[in-house]
Amino acid sequence: MIYLDNAATTNYKPKAVIDAVMESMTKYPYNPNRSGSKPALELQQKIYETRRKLSLLTNNDSDLRVAFTSGCTQALNLAILGTARKGHIIISSYEHNSVLRPVMQLKKKGYVEVSVAKPDENGDITANEIERLRRRDTYLICISHASNVNGKSQRLEEIGAYARQNDILFLVDCAQSAGYFPIDMKKCFVDMAAIAGHKGLHGIQGAGALIFNKTVTPRPITFGGTGSESHLYYQPTTIPDSLESGTMPCPAILAMSAGVDFWLANWEQNRDNIAETQKIILDGLDTIKDVKLYSKPNRSGIVAFNIAKTDSALVSDELSNSFGIATRGGLQCAPLMHKQLGTFEQGVVRASVSCVTTKQECYEFLNAVETISKKL
Repeated sequence: MIYLDNAATTNYKPKAVIDAVMESMTKYPYNPNRSGSKPALELQQKIYETRRKLSLLTNNDSDLRVAFTSGCTQALNLAILGTARKGHIIISSYEHNSVLRPVMQLKKKGYVEVSVAKPDENGDITANEIERLRRRDTYLICISHASNVNGKSQRLEEIGAYARQNDILFLVDCAQSAGYFPIDMKKCFVDMAAIAGHKGLHGIQGAGALIFNKTVTPRPITFGGTGSESHLYYQPTTIPDSLESGTMPCPAILAMSAGVDFWLANWEQNRDNIAETQKIILDGLDTIKDVKLYSKPNRSGIVAFNIAKTDSALVSDELSNSFGIATRGGLQCAPLMHKQLGTFEQGVVRASVSCVTTKQECYEFLNAVETISKKL
């Protein structure tokens, strides 16, 4: 199989990631904070080291302000629901349903009003657009660092500076940027960053994180055992314990830790391979009759396209069934983005390369797309 669905989850898992998972399952099959045994305490230390790595990776101001979650979706829900109050939220038209749905749930319950920031002619969400939408009760701005539909990234520093100047919380969805390009929370005035472990960091499904600075402490949205302060009838207030009820996904957390190490050691060659293979696909698709491109070169390795008016899901199915090529058709859980692109009914075919995608795989993909195009 030629795998070009890396924006959903990367199929390449480095040996260090696999080894970390195996070690967690064989040497450390325990619960951190729930035992005083030597192996459990060693696991607890490894969990802490992962927090530190993620804090350093994002240039945050505290190792303890890293809350592990089941993935980026839960991290975004924690950020949005855990800071909710009466008022106004600004999101962008690039947002994934992991942002849109919790925000709209708050709106449905009558807690918030929501405005959607639109991009300029270059696809950028600007501070001027945020200023146009801002109200006196605006308390949260949420922006996708890189679109999961077409890979377009945003310049966070301008928006973050505006948010900080106006005392507005700034949340960034880093699902498609973590492990692909740097995230600097201090430089970009980001208060909360949500990341996934199974995409650009090449970890396994089951763990993500919400990283937050000293400006904000989200309230818990899940309640239960934390392994600490067990005498309390109510949820403890100590972070990160208060935000991590239940058994932690230790294999996935240690995989994420190994994934950070892999990225730090290989980011330059990974970046170069993604850029090279993405360019082959972009240039090739641009020469195929009836193909319309929705992506420009981007650091997340995403290429979105359609063939004439053909339903994107049908094209994606044909690529899979007839050529053994995995892509993603449809709306990619981002309906606002597709309304912006004019593809809400058709969707797009998303092909996303990774650090191990080969030139030969790209050429085979292009031949398959051309064959399908000629048949339609």
